[in-house]
Amino acid sequence: MESNIVYLWICAFAIVHPVVHGHQETLPQPTASDKLPLLIKMNNDFAFHLYKRLVEMPEYQSKNIFFSPFSVSMVLSELSLGAGGETKQQLLGGIGHNSSDFSTEEMHQMFHSLLEEMDQRTGVDIDVGTALYVGDTFKALPDFLEKMKKFYHSEGFTVDFSVNETLDKINMYVKEKTHGKIKQAVDYLEPDTLMFLLTYIYFKDIDKRTIKDLEMAISRQHIEKWRRAVQKRKVDIYVPKLSLKTSYSLNDILKGMGMADMFTDKANFSGISEERIFISKALHKATLDIDEEGTTAAAVTTVSMRPTSYSPMQTLRFDRPFMIFITDKKNDNILFFGKVVNPAEKQ
Repeated sequence: MESNIVYLWICAFAIVHPVVHGHQETLPQPTASDKLPLLIKMNNDFAFHLYKRLVEMPEYQSKNIFFSPFSVSMVLSELSLGAGGETKQQLLGGIGHNSSDFSTEEMHQMFHSLLEEMDQRTGVDIDVGTALYVGDTFKALPDFLEKMKKFYHSEGFTVDFSVNETLDKINMYVKEKTHGKIKQAVDYLEPDTLMFLLTYIYFKDIDKRTIKDLEMAISRQHIEKWRRAVQKRKVDIYVPKLSLKTSYSLNDILKGMGMADMFTDKANFSGISEERIFISKALHKATLDIDEEGTTAAAVTTVSMRPTSYSPMQTLRFDRPFMIFITDKKNDNILFFGKVVNPAEKQ
């Protein structure tokens, strides 16, 4: 087949009235908002599972670990919108979804509620969002795009992945959304990329107290309490300064958490497109800065999707003699033919 190259706690109060005429009392069914704590529990459990997988990886042992599990779980939940069959089950199982707690529809609604709540947050500067870049020749299903916008406030862009400007646009977008904390979200895009999905999160603690706040709150009782409690002693006060920058390839980590098919030709993303596609790369980058001004953190999770007509092997090692062919893709005409026995030999 010819391939296409396009490379809080929410409290709900209800008044319950008994049903007359001998019928059993009818109780209201819990809504998605009522189950929001269950989603938070799922996300927090996922955070520890992901952390354990990270520290088990040899390349990350004895190194600082810092990441945003919410960014990762959100992008995986978004992918489940367009997944089917075993791929969908692996995604849902990997993030810890339990159908007895809430349905997948409720899960997406609760992610939406969380994003809505974060938009209204005061006392901290927090920004969470999603961007979806779609190749200009790739036909994504309208239903998937509509759900991405409805549940995850996704911004959509149509781009040409074969030009360098697209890479620059993505990196500039992330840089702006993370207030300059993540300047290079992605280093390279394969020309045959079909779709690029990212979630970002930015956090800065700004509920700083001023002298005006103290003036309005202080009273005689405070002075008397402090005077009784005061003790004379010497102390050393340290303001911790910390700056971390981390980067993780999530392919093997997510495979180890049971989400393997989406990285292979077994991937089922029939809810995204009629074309067969798979995830070629899943990356996560995060930063953390702690100083006298407070705490600032940012993270981005990116997913690149390509056509499955390309064999999605993670590693292909030519460590023995092999034959090589260069063919004309349009008509399979063999343009070059050869055999390599010793790659170091130039002639």
